Amino acid sequence: MTQMNIPRVKEFGVPSTGGNTCVANFVHTTIFPNGPKDFEDKDDGRVIGNLVGLNLFDDYGLWCNYGQLHRDFTYCYSKGVFKRVLPAEEYAEIRWDQLEAGDVNFIKDFYYRLAHRVGELSHLADGSYAIAERWNLGEEYWGYAKNKLWSPFGYPVHHANEASAQVGSIVNCMFNRDCMTHTHINFIGSGLPLKLQREVAKELFGSEDAYDETKNYTPINDAKIKYAKWSLLRVCLHNAVTLCNWVWPMTVSPLKSRNYRGDLALEAKFFKAITGEEMTQEKLDLAAERIFTLHRAYTVKLMQTKDMRNEHDLICSWVFDKDPQIPVFTEGTDKMDRDDMHASLTMFYKEMGWDPQLGCPTRETLQRLGLEDIAADLAAHNLLPV
Repeated sequence: MTQMNIPRVKEFGVPSTGGNTCVANFVHTTIFPNGPKDFEDKDDGRVIGNLVGLNLFDDYGLWCNYGQLHRDFTYCYSKGVFKRVLPAEEYAEIRWDQLEAGDVNFIKDFYYRLAHRVGELSHLADGSYAIAERWNLGEEYWGYAKNKLWSPFGYPVHHANEASAQVGSIVNCMFNRDCMTHTHINFIGSGLPLKLQREVAKELFGSEDAYDETKNYTPINDAKIKYAKWSLLRVCLHNAVTLCNWVWPMTVSPLKSRNYRGDLALEAKFFKAITGEEMTQEKLDLAAERIFTLHRAYTVKLMQTKDMRNEHDLICSWVFDKDPQIPVFTEGTDKMDRDDMHASLTMFYKEMGWDPQLGCPTRETLQRLGLEDIAADLAAHNLLPV
């Protein structure tokens, strides 16, 4: 958690203090095409501008969609979308000169317009899907790699293909917004040498091949599927018992005395210590599987389709088409392969006990997890696979 106290930001009408754990600390000044203007010291404009933006975001109740709002702004400005869709009078009154100069006052005006729904520009806050429809942005927008849009539903990557290849890709397909899952990236970013990480992967998932070096990927295998399932079930568990998935699980350790191994039973130990109830990690993992499958079933019901593969688990084209000069599964690229991702989803659906083609929960799996009422409800709506 970053907590800052910078007296100078009071000049912009916001408190001098503020804090955040992630993107809201640094995203606000990314809209400046020439960078933020400094005040006295090199790069102090970035620090001041972001604290101003952070406080305005909090006060206005704005959400950046994991940085997507600002990437959408940059796309629409640099590609001439604003000039095309904003009424001439509105376009003329916006201080684009402040934007080009990196003036923090532009952030103040921009966020005011979003929060108070001032003009056509304010629709930027409606989200990526909405502006793509409203402003007719087309495939160029969805396929633009710098936008980092993962899904045509309008949410961005969140430790996706750049984080353990198919593992991060599957994780990013499973939810209805950016997946907010850090199980796998915590393992990736542990700081341990690749050899040790692959040893731990073998212990957890059955093969060292579960773990690829970043930007040196291999085709899908069974161990990667187990890695993806583990990542998803642990975030569901952590959300349920209010543990921080930004830190947990304790997969590895910095201690040589522990042979750099963590303790993946700590959740169960904490649960018992707090509640007094006997608990094993296997029981918690089963509870997490129930949660994740219930979430999937609810998505099926709300979307009114069994075909999760073709209606929900979608990936924007840039993930496959980036780095055209580098072949997939060679060193130097984190792009994915369409056929391999199709196979990856099939294998993952089977691992979860879902229909291998549709990707929706089966009656058998719902019953195994004690979700008979959910199975009956889906069946009543013709949303169970045959």
